[in-house]
Amino acid sequence: MGVYNLIGTTLSFISGIWIPATLLCCIPWVQKQMLYLHSFTFFPGKWLTEPERAGFLKNQVIPFRIITKDHERLFAWLIAPLGVYASNADDFIQEKAGANIEDTLAYKLLRNASEARLLIYFHGNSATLAQERRTIEYRAYSAGASENIYVLAFDYRGFGLSSGDPSEAGLLSDAEAVVEWALNTCRIPPERIVLLGHSLGTAVVAGIAHHYATNLGIEFSCILCAAFTHAGNAFSSYSIGGVVPVLAPVKIFPAFQAWFSRRMVDTWRTDERLADMAGACSRLNLVFFHAENDTTMPWQETEALFQQTVRAAEDANDDHSSKGLHIIDFGEAGRQKIWQNGSHRITSNIAKHGGTHVFYITSTGFIFEMT
Repeated sequence: MGVYNLIGTTLSFISGIWIPATLLCCIPWVQKQMLYLHSFTFFPGKWLTEPERAGFLKNQVIPFRIITKDHERLFAWLIAPLGVYASNADDFIQEKAGANIEDTLAYKLLRNASEARLLIYFHGNSATLAQERRTIEYRAYSAGASENIYVLAFDYRGFGLSSGDPSEAGLLSDAEAVVEWALNTCRIPPERIVLLGHSLGTAVVAGIAHHYATNLGIEFSCILCAAFTHAGNAFSSYSIGGVVPVLAPVKIFPAFQAWFSRRMVDTWRTDERLADMAGACSRLNLVFFHAENDTTMPWQETEALFQQTVRAAEDANDDHSSKGLHIIDFGEAGRQKIWQNGSHRITSNIAKHGGTHVFYITSTGFIFEMT
């Protein structure tokens, strides 16, 4: 526990504010508002239908809709790589806005390019897909391998221009609709798709990857940035404004933490889902990112997920081709842990600095490792 977190936890405990706050968070309506924060839209995020205002080139981003099984309408962006745009600049510029997604140049180039990769981005709570720090990430990913990486970003139900109201079942239905669009409409094979989640999005990625792996035998590479084990721990670990860990004292008492976790309506058991995947997948490519100075979600949550998933993979794998745990010390940049056994590879990247934005700086190389 960092010094600032320790001070915040101590002050929260002494003041007693954590007791009414804990009881308040046991109310389902309060839980939903705190967990999803879907009513909070920051100014840049309102430019959903004008992606050029977020720094993209003309028609580099195609806004469109994806319909879920329960008839919600999700707002999405398909973002073309810079290299592809440069090679087809005149066609992109002359394309008429508002066309059906399947008639657009970006869609056709993605679908017809055998080497193209699709990164599906699952954002965290609050705001929309057009929030500034998210659009910065999209531009970084689409520029990293300029001929290969397309980005598909979308807003969950109840966020931005997407219809509906968020819940765990609802967001997993949204994720299924988006993945089905990629697999069956755009016809991108799963080995060319990476699911990347940030914060809340890591739980959605774990949930949908678990669904496809355990029920359909379809496996995706996954990148989880600033993940958490489950909703109960997320609530008790979360710091308001990155400063005040109001519910942190709950974790001091394991029995109280267990009681509080049972009060969660949407449990988001990423720990259990990843453990199941470690045993069910024939090929597992899982990458974690977190920063020690993340003031919103402590990096120990990612460390716990890494350790639990590795243990589950070791228990489930009977062959002896394991390379064991390999640790690389990057000094002030942080450290990397790699566990590999045959076609199972689990990597943890913990940066010493970077806050909640570490994945934007360091994850690009892993995205390009898709095969």
